[in-house]
Amino acid sequence: MMAPIGVGRRLESLAFEIAAEEFDGEIVVEPIPGYQMLTRQRLVDPLPGVRAARALASAARGLLVEQVRDARAAGRSWDEVGEALELSDGTTDDPRAEAAFAEVVEGRRAEPTWHSFRTPSTYWRCRSCGELVTDYGPIGSSHPDDQESGHATTCTRHQAALARWRADTGWD
Repeated sequence: MMAPIGVGRRLESLAFEIAAEEFDGEIVVEPIPGYQMLTRQRLVDPLPGVRAARALASAARGLLVEQVRDARAAGRSWDEVGEALELSDGTTDDPRAEAAFAEVVEGRRAEPTWHSFRTPSTYWRCRSCGELVTDYGPIGSSHPDDQESGHATTCTRHQAALARWRADTGWD
């Protein structure tokens, strides 16, 4: 389920505001590479943004539970709640009503009946080398090349991670 673009932008703006006001974040405005007039905001240190996003997610979760309680009190069925949550009937082992209950009351997402063989990952642009990096997370091998791919061979951040790994493991 994707939020409409306007909602996402409002939420991002609110997250930056909360990061600055509640978590001592510093916002900078920088040009977007390749454009002469366009800029974007970012936090100097992204961790206040992480804290703000977590606070927003927690508040949104509480609001979701409250709204579902109100919907049930108003006579709406769990199937209708599932439809409002954009859960499709039949894509999980649970019917939509059960999937809605599991998500809202139990706090878990119903798993699809099919499972992907794709390795979970995220991506980001490295501030040291400027390359788009695929991040596989800290699970599995501790070798930096197994956790991240895409850094430039001259990337100082990646070279430092390799040096730390060599020092920690004694491997070369």
